[in-house]
Amino acid sequence: MKKIALLAAAACAALATPAMAQNVTGTITLNGNVAAKCSVTPGNGSTFAQTVDFLELAQANGTLRTGLTTDFGTRSATVVCNTGTPKISVDANPLVTGGTAPTGYSNTINYTASVAVNTTAANAGPFTNATTAVPLAATTIGGGSLANAASNINITTNTYGTANPSDILVAGAYTGNIVVVISPN
Repeated sequence: MKKIALLAAAACAALATPAMAQNVTGTITLNGNVAAKCSVTPGNGSTFAQTVDFLELAQANGTLRTGLTTDFGTRSATVVCNTGTPKISVDANPLVTGGTAPTGYSNTINYTASVAVNTTAANAGPFTNATTAVPLAATTIGGGSLANAASNINITTNTYGTANPSDILVAGAYTGNIVVVISPN
């Protein structure tokens, strides 16, 4: 009987004593990357394009007409980059038509393109390139990241002209372009 009482007391003691708690720890590691990039908004594309049609380029006497700077106005785009040091390059290509221009005539209209950039710190630029100059190579914009705002890239032109102001423009369709490249770094 003593044995049974002893076993019963041990069983009661075992039931009264709580079991030792055991902790389990789990760790989940999260990783990811964001590539340096720029995009045009809306649409998140990588290009923007606009066309300016000056219509008639010559005055009645055949020389270059005035007012092209006003006709061009300001062309804007919205570009965002996710880096603090984006770069810009500008290449202005003259308006030209085919064929050779004899003395006193011109088949080329030169101009200067300027690009102003709104950044998070201040406005940067203008970054300019004249059609008679070497293209502006990739240059750090400065002023922090591009502003996350509409129309943060603004392109203007000025100083349209021929080699000699008295040159007569050769008849034909004239084409030229301004190439603006914005890269994340």
